Amino acid sequence: SYSVVKKMFASGGIPSQFINFRNCNHNNPQQARKSTIVLGGVARQILNKVGVVIWWTHVPRGLPLPAVFVGVDVFHAPRQYDPQSKRKIAKPSVAAIVMQVVHGSGKSEWYTETFKRDAGQEYQLGEALEGTLKRGMSRLPMAKGKTIKSCIMWRDGVGDAAVGPTAKQEVPAVQRVFGASCPIAMLVCQKRIATKFFQANGQAMPQGLYVSGLSHLEYPTFYINGTCPPYATPKPVRYILARRDAALAKVSMADLTWDCCHDYPNWAGPIKVPSVCQLAHKLAEHAGNFTDSGDSIDHAKFANRLYFL
Repeated sequence: SYSVVKKMFASGGIPSQFINFRNCNHNNPQQARKSTIVLGGVARQILNKVGVVIWWTHVPRGLPLPAVFVGVDVFHAPRQYDPQSKRKIAKPSVAAIVMQVVHGSGKSEWYTETFKRDAGQEYQLGEALEGTLKRGMSRLPMAKGKTIKSCIMWRDGVGDAAVGPTAKQEVPAVQRVFGASCPIAMLVCQKRIATKFFQANGQAMPQGLYVSGLSHLEYPTFYINGTCPPYATPKPVRYILARRDAALAKVSMADLTWDCCHDYPNWAGPIKVPSVCQLAHKLAEHAGNFTDSGDSIDHAKFANRLYFL
């Protein structure tokens, strides 16, 4: 019922917020701390859904502004049982593209879109990426008519063998929107890796650890420990720098990535990937649970609103 109601509101461009009162008894004084956390989280989500920027991070000074941050991720829906064929069949995957236009500290705009993809077509997102960026620049009031000075893209869901082909397809799509003079950097985020780092005494590495120069022959790579759980070994995220133009050579992609890990509006602290990448993951899963895989979402009415948190 949750996905059905959410789909109904999304098709009309109406932001919605569900609250489950079974999780906490807000009238019980013994659960006052839990109640404060839950209600604070609900208030945070509502503010973001109506277009309020509740916090932000400072980008490196060397990054030309206005800049566009792009996050791309793909949700692979589980197989569903088909009563006609009497077997499980693959449901279409959903690709989500999140665009953040950064005008300065605390001045950002957001635009998002989703695309249904059949199995095996998850990497063919050049046309979708180009269309999303064009529509975002025309539908966001502050970005309309502006000349973008730089673009950074974080791409999730890409294996080592597909880094080169994906960059060759998606980077030209960005150039067709912002022009050849706009410097572009593209980073591939890999979370499902077996690499872990330990200190000499056997303890886990601290949060925010940065390690570079490992495990890739063709592209520069670095690792960042986004989290540090107290009773488990943290697993870092590997970032592969698939493309960086000369105009962005002085901008530290590791520092920018770590700064954007603090910008996720639904969590008061750092996460494992930049905010636009996590938002794309959240949106792809949100639309992937709809019966039509997100085709009914009115993206134009949700411009500059993170309605899916």
